Amino acid sequence: MFQGFRKNKQLQKPNTLRKIRHALLLLLCVTFSKVKAQLGKNTNQRPNIIFILTDDQRFDAIGHVGNPFVTTPEMDRLAKEGTYFKTAMVTTPICAASRASILTGLHERAHNFNFQTGNVREEYMENSYPTLLKNNGYHTGFFGKYGVRYERLDKQFDEYESYDRNNRFKDKRGYYYKTLGKDTVHLTRYTGQKALDFIDKTAESDEPYCLSLSFSAPHAHDGAPEQYFWQDTTADLLIDIEIPGPDLGDDKYFDAQPKMVREGFNRKRWTWRYDTPEKYQHSLKGYYRMISGIDLEIKKIRTKLKEKGLDKNTVIILMGDNGYFLGERQFAGKWLMYDNSIRVPLIIFDPRETGQSTIEEMVLNIDVPSTIADLARIPAPQTWQGKSLMPLVKKETKSVARDTVLIEHIWDFEFIPPSEGVRTDEWKYFRYVNDKTIEELYNLRKDPKETKNLIGNKRYTGIRNKLSSKLDQLIKRNSDKNRAAPTDLTVELIRAPETDVEIFDLRPEFGWSVPLASKFQSAYQILVASSQAIIDANNGDIWDSQRVASGESTDVEYKGETLKPNQTYYWKVRIWDEENRLVDYSKPQKFTTGKSDSYIISTENKFVVDRVPPTRFENRGDFYFIDFGKASFATIDFNYEAKVPHTITIRIGEQLKGENINRKPFAKSHIRYQEIEVDVRPGKTKYQLQIVSDTRNTLPNKAIALPNGFPVLMPFRYAEIEGAKTTLEADDFQQLRHRTYWDDTASSFKSDNTVLDKIWDLCKYSIKATTFNGLYVDGDRERIPYEADAYLNQLSHYTTDREYAMARRTIEYFMEHPTWPTEWQQHVALLIYADYMYTGNLELVERYYEDLKHKTLYELSNEDGLITSTKVDEEFMYKLGFKPGYNKPLTDIVDWPSAGWGGDPNNKGERDGFVFKPYNTVINTFFYENMKIMAEFAQILGKTQEHLDFELRAAKAKKAVNEQMFDTTRGIYVDGIGTDHASLHANMMPLAFGLVPEDHFESVVNYVKSRGMACSVYGAQFLMDGLYNAGEADYALDLLTSTGDRSWYNMIRIGSTITLEAWDLKYKNNLDWNHAWGAVPANVIPRGLWGIKPKTPGFGTALIKPQMSKLKTSSITVPTVRGPIKAKYEVNGPRLKTYEIEIPGNMVAEFSLHNLGKEDLIHNGEKVPSAFEYIRLAPGKHTIQLKFNSF
Repeated sequence: MFQGFRKNKQLQKPNTLRKIRHALLLLLCVTFSKVKAQLGKNTNQRPNIIFILTDDQRFDAIGHVGNPFVTTPEMDRLAKEGTYFKTAMVTTPICAASRASILTGLHERAHNFNFQTGNVREEYMENSYPTLLKNNGYHTGFFGKYGVRYERLDKQFDEYESYDRNNRFKDKRGYYYKTLGKDTVHLTRYTGQKALDFIDKTAESDEPYCLSLSFSAPHAHDGAPEQYFWQDTTADLLIDIEIPGPDLGDDKYFDAQPKMVREGFNRKRWTWRYDTPEKYQHSLKGYYRMISGIDLEIKKIRTKLKEKGLDKNTVIILMGDNGYFLGERQFAGKWLMYDNSIRVPLIIFDPRETGQSTIEEMVLNIDVPSTIADLARIPAPQTWQGKSLMPLVKKETKSVARDTVLIEHIWDFEFIPPSEGVRTDEWKYFRYVNDKTIEELYNLRKDPKETKNLIGNKRYTGIRNKLSSKLDQLIKRNSDKNRAAPTDLTVELIRAPETDVEIFDLRPEFGWSVPLASKFQSAYQILVASSQAIIDANNGDIWDSQRVASGESTDVEYKGETLKPNQTYYWKVRIWDEENRLVDYSKPQKFTTGKSDSYIISTENKFVVDRVPPTRFENRGDFYFIDFGKASFATIDFNYEAKVPHTITIRIGEQLKGENINRKPFAKSHIRYQEIEVDVRPGKTKYQLQIVSDTRNTLPNKAIALPNGFPVLMPFRYAEIEGAKTTLEADDFQQLRHRTYWDDTASSFKSDNTVLDKIWDLCKYSIKATTFNGLYVDGDRERIPYEADAYLNQLSHYTTDREYAMARRTIEYFMEHPTWPTEWQQHVALLIYADYMYTGNLELVERYYEDLKHKTLYELSNEDGLITSTKVDEEFMYKLGFKPGYNKPLTDIVDWPSAGWGGDPNNKGERDGFVFKPYNTVINTFFYENMKIMAEFAQILGKTQEHLDFELRAAKAKKAVNEQMFDTTRGIYVDGIGTDHASLHANMMPLAFGLVPEDHFESVVNYVKSRGMACSVYGAQFLMDGLYNAGEADYALDLLTSTGDRSWYNMIRIGSTITLEAWDLKYKNNLDWNHAWGAVPANVIPRGLWGIKPKTPGFGTALIKPQMSKLKTSSITVPTVRGPIKAKYEVNGPRLKTYEIEIPGNMVAEFSLHNLGKEDLIHNGEKVPSAFEYIRLAPGKHTIQLKFNSF
């Protein structure tokens, strides 16, 4: 340049030369001062950071390690001047997951992102390294292949452009489609220029920057025949060179692979790139040339940094996103656990540090974000799983204190078998996720190419076990709550079938709860195996459903070969969430098949015996008094040491008289009491009370016998021991409470009303205590199932525990053993419908549809659509299931008992004076409900004509009841055609079943309210249903919490701990103190007060329509087949009410806004438009606030 100046004559003039020299000198001084000022400024600030990520660059694809075929002088210089990590690895050898790990600092099994999933979760991206730096004073930029699905890059970067190979083009245009000016350039050149422009823009800023560059190279362009496309700037490299064939290229190394690997993508892509010598040379040269192209851009970047005076305060980090097979084992791609696949180059060049160093330590891609945060002097989030490498770079330490690393590729894709393993300096162990029996173990020091699998060699069993255990530990440590597995597994709706249960259905239905973190399920995979070992290895030798795209998590039918009876099986399930993220397998569940010995084929749950110690134990001189706290169907185990033979007397009973057991309960009642003499003798110390069986409740072919192995049971709470000749202690006695399987934590209820809370506790316990017999029986007097009793029992059982087996078996019992009341037959449809809605299971509908039609009594209807039991003949009784010789024809009952029951002239009965007529309102109201149910069942079963027929029958029945059984003058229903008497029952039943026209709604409701509790504990079910259906929350709560003698509280007051058969002795003088149909509040509180019901079968959609009335606080847990619904309510003040509701996974709920007033509604902080009828609640927690604007 300077010679050019001399040749110009004008420049030879002395004055001109002096001016030029002066100008040059001035320019140099200014430049030097500027650089010096910048250096002084930047060295006192946090450094600039440039993080360069390459795509598919494996650990030895860099000249620094001695690879003679790749030209990377700039990368080599960074390694020689900075810190080179010889054993750097990615935790997951696949682009998407590895990049997500680098961004979030999490292992794949924590962030759970891969190619086919939705966005990386926002909670992880909020802690991503670019977001962290952007929020803490760094100017952040990104250019290139982002490679992760996330839509809010603006939260991470001040400047960004995300792009990758253009897969629309199957040729070089995949890499050549971006333009600089008028030139279409290679993506590598484009990314390099974006970096130069970024540096130019930020050079003068006082704010440090973090620039993330992600080159698409040297990734092959998969869809193009040529695969690799490089720039002209590197085209001359390797022209006259033949690259030697790959290590481990012989067939034996390929043949040693598992079948699923041999048939997978690694092999397929090998055929694209390496299966001929020509392809091999082309692909490897292309691969290396593309890396050299990146190197040229790095050189330009470093030159630009120096030009701008930023080179002394800019840290450069270079890394590959995963390793790569270059023909080894006859593979291409990555994905597997071999070092070719997981090891990558990693260089940290910090110009502030002097002296090159090479680090042997195992370091990971998840260490990069921690390192960047450390450089930026920002504390790393607690959630990050990596470590900063700066202490190694600064030579402050020689180790990152990590002896074992977790490596994994757990994306479940058909052609890439997922695997997981651990690596140490010396050893590598890995296994395949979908068949854990396929394992590999290598001594890396002796066998660095990983060719000698030591699995199966007994000498290394201990090492294998140790590494396998370590893998399990690291998996657990590095997992995340969002990977939570399905829970609450069921087989045939049985929650704990592992012991004492036989599954009768040899094609059973499975069910599970979807984890709340997953929200919704998009697919599932079920494995069924013949042994624990096989299922633990993630194999389904009996059945592997494979991935089934379905949201069904209940009632999922087994579709393998029919299971064999009397065999033990194991099963488990995993799911894909709503964003197609795969979560862990559930814990396996064991079950054993059996064969029913009767017509009842629904599986019976196990029975359980609770050993309950006394809550009160007193020596009263002549006898000992024991209170076990609650009555139960039980006997007693006791210890007694007799020194001489003698007899002691044990009295047990349900009721007290004063402070002692009532030894003479009312004669006609069935309040239980027994006095039993027990002979004791020396040498025997353990005894079980031998209760005397009752004649009536053990009648053959009538009463339900106790389960096999049960002792004689009697309901009692109290015991007295008289005649003891030794000192007795409380620890000597246990009440043996017999019941079916029960989970006390499945439901709960609390409120600010102590009476209501006590009633809930009474009723919930009553349902539990009366499950002793395996079917719903009417109480201890008869131990016979009755349809109406069973319906009330079922509703309360389903709302207090996630238990369905007893109801289903009882329904099957009724198909063979009907009872005489007309309405009781009509309850069978209600029973089956409730089971269908609560479980989603159709088996009972399918099995009994034809028989159920008869039980609806539709064949008894007249032209107007009304039915009468007076048409019943012997043939029809047989259709209902009655056997020849039946004792009583079908008879209307309305309610029970009748007036004068038990010979008591003062007993007015529980029918509110109901006048019986051939066509009465109660049975026709039930008929209307039956027809609606049958119309729905017919539609489900595809019986179109019958569906239309039943719909028509329902419409006709409704019309006829409202025209022929309604007194328009008074605006109320009469008891039937031919009477003007209007009972509570004739009005509460239409209210409960939705027959009341809107025009007459108010008058009917007012009449119902005027009658009080003029019905039995059975009728109270429909009274309460009707009141809550009508929105009469205040009156309903008054009845629930009443302390009068016709109340549930009265049962507590008189001393019972299980609900009574009637309100009190004076209303039914032969009542018992152990009748589940008296426990109506156990279902009314969840279904009515809280309004929690299934809107669609199996609680796919739940309805929540709370009617809190005067309550100030309330909390509830309602079991469902999909998991519990949890809710809280609180009146926060005169102008604010708050609901907090948690919906389980795979369920939506509709929170009704009906009857909540005109308040402002706030859902999770967002105002809800007043026009909305309900708020749709997804799985998870919700806060709904009702704000009153008026004073």
